[in-house]
Amino acid sequence: MQTVNMDFIHDGKRWIARTENLEVAAASLEELDGRLREAIKARCEPESGSRVKVNMEFDYSTIPHWMIQYHPYYIYRSMEFDY
Repeated sequence: MQTVNMDFIHDGKRWIARTENLEVAAASLEELDGRLREAIKARCEPESGSRVKVNMEFDYSTIPHWMIQYHPYYIYRSMEFDY
């Protein structure tokens, strides 16, 4: 199984997931997941019947420092896409 590690943020309007080579944005997490699945399919060309695991860790540098004490584990997501 191939694994893709990404950072993600919220810019006030959209969720954005990114790596050095890929950036996907959407208004909702559900929409982000769908767009991310399609972007990985287009960029990585996974074989039919394969599975790709995506780990997304929230980028704490995008929220005010004082808020981190209230969200020490803000968001971490892990999902698997079957192709």
